[in-house]
Amino acid sequence: MRLYFMKRTLLSVALTLTSVSAMAQVPRCDINIDNELHLKNEQVSVYQQGKPKVVIDQNNDLFINGKKITLNQTQENAVKAYREKVSEYIPKAKKIGDDGMTLANQVIDDISASFNNSKAFDNVKTAVDGYYADIESRYYINGEWVIKKDAVKDALSNWKQESAAAMQKFNGEFFSSAFAVLSEKMKTDGSVNLTELQTQMTDMKKQIETRLQSQSQQLQKEANAYCGNLHDLVSEEKTLHQQVPQLKNYSVFVE
Repeated sequence: MRLYFMKRTLLSVALTLTSVSAMAQVPRCDINIDNELHLKNEQVSVYQQGKPKVVIDQNNDLFINGKKITLNQTQENAVKAYREKVSEYIPKAKKIGDDGMTLANQVIDDISASFNNSKAFDNVKTAVDGYYADIESRYYINGEWVIKKDAVKDALSNWKQESAAAMQKFNGEFFSSAFAVLSEKMKTDGSVNLTELQTQMTDMKKQIETRLQSQSQQLQKEANAYCGNLHDLVSEEKTLHQQVPQLKNYSVFVE
């Protein structure tokens, strides 16, 4: 009876945690990446066939196929504005990921506190950290942003599947840890007050639901705002290409 109760209450919490993936709608962003973009130390490079074809360095000097392009003042202003916006907007993706990881770890800490065991769910944190590290490694390599062709389209098409897989992993680790903690408590105490345990689990479930609902909505807002930033880059790039026609074959952000 006790074993069944423990499984049932833990499962209800696990299902609550799973709901975070359902709360956030699959983000929509009608932007695509036409050519690979690299950003490092605020230097912007556009790649084709694995080679940098366009480089805008920190001094806002423009190079196409290794040749420095002479620019008038209007063109210089357009190049500078584009480089600065790319340098500002692209790294914001990392903040969204960091905020998501922070949310997950805060929830885990709350659960750990409810069990009076700060280390009980370290394996869950490890799973969460591994998930975010895997995603980050696709776009952020040794301090350099690498945004490959079709990156946005591919990321959105894989989002739902990867989110579901991550939550399945999260829940599996959580259930294993929580079950182990409660089993040990039963062995130590010799008995468990099931009414008190049920109350604690119910309260924890409500707290988790409230936090996930509010904070996942905030993450959704951040993602939508980021898509707006990418639309700004589309406009900025169009302006740049109007001013510097030599760049027309090296577009990155397209609608």
